[in-house]
Amino acid sequence: MSRARQIAALAASEPGGALAWLDGGAGRGFVALEPDLEVVADDLSALPTIEALWRAEPTLPWFGWLTYEVGTAALLGRPPTTASLPGLVLRRYRAALELGARERIHGDACAGAELLARLATATWPWGQDWPLGPVEALVAAEDYRGRVRRAQEFIAAGETYQINLTQPFVARWLPEWASRPVAARAAAVYAAVQAATPASMGGLLAIEPGRPCGRWAISNSPETLLAIELGAGEDGGDLARSWPIKGTRPRGADPGSDRAAQEELQRSIKDLAEHVMIVDLVRNDLGRLARPGSVRAPARPELVTLPTVHHLVSEVRCTLREGWTLAEVMAAVFPGGSVTGAPKRRTAEHIERLEQRARGIYCGAIVALLPDGLRCSIPIRTGVADAAGLWLQSGGGIVTDSDPEAERRECWDKVRAFERS
Repeated sequence: MSRARQIAALAASEPGGALAWLDGGAGRGFVALEPDLEVVADDLSALPTIEALWRAEPTLPWFGWLTYEVGTAALLGRPPTTASLPGLVLRRYRAALELGARERIHGDACAGAELLARLATATWPWGQDWPLGPVEALVAAEDYRGRVRRAQEFIAAGETYQINLTQPFVARWLPEWASRPVAARAAAVYAAVQAATPASMGGLLAIEPGRPCGRWAISNSPETLLAIELGAGEDGGDLARSWPIKGTRPRGADPGSDRAAQEELQRSIKDLAEHVMIVDLVRNDLGRLARPGSVRAPARPELVTLPTVHHLVSEVRCTLREGWTLAEVMAAVFPGGSVTGAPKRRTAEHIERLEQRARGIYCGAIVALLPDGLRCSIPIRTGVADAAGLWLQSGGGIVTDSDPEAERRECWDKVRAFERS
């Protein structure tokens, strides 16, 4: 059995603890099971305490999440709102297995050996069929088009330049899966998605610790909010990098149409303008933390091809100034500009008016604090699985010349990874 299948089998078996599986596609991934400490908060005030614990014992990894709403509350300088999920959950694990070509254990060796033993004995409890029915939009098509037009009215009034507008979806469990544990359903979804459309920042996380776990976060995200590598920057400083995504086309049905979709995206003045706007925002965010003159961004974005879509992506990097803190980093970059728009503060206010529902982990951050630095994804292509189904959101950047129907279709293109024909 492959390592990925072992991890999925362990998750499906109601393992207790609080399983965290961060999968890096072809890159760096981690799996952990037994936390020895959990910090839960409704705002970001716990970050200094978490950072002190992390730096005091850097060999013990931390995994968890921040919701989009805890970020916007801090951004807008107001108390957090009541939500179905805590705004901040970070767990310190006794051990984690780093995945990849050269596996290794971080943390306590005995705890690492226990994790390896549990993976080795994990067995997949059921067949390998897909557990979800079709994805359904929870907002009527004309309603979403109307929201796009209202966003454009804010832009025309000079309130903002770009608004990342999302809409909700749900895929309900097939009847034959309804009696199985939610853990098994979530593991089956993530195992299939991870195999078919691997993502550089994918993940499966237990939302509640213990057994049974009734809610799971399932992420198929390709986007990195921030990666910090200690000592890898200029003159031995700490290197910070972000990879904002803006600009999307669905994959073509054949090589010719797929190549045409790539070329259309790369030539699109509208998509390039959207992309440059967000890259400038990220450059400004990182500039608040950077050594003077160290911020770098490419002149043009790269084309990145995923199993269901093509994207425009740029790497923005800098060397952090000495003495940076985790709280300062999050204040500067979170929530990510690609999932708000520009300018960030005012646009976040308009998003609340237009969407009228919490995003939760979606568009927040999935966080890993590691011995050699940290990494945070932006959990796009992400949903929460519970006893009723998989609850998703999807969106895109709205600008003055956006076509409302094209924007609606783009939302669908981005949730295709969670559909099976």
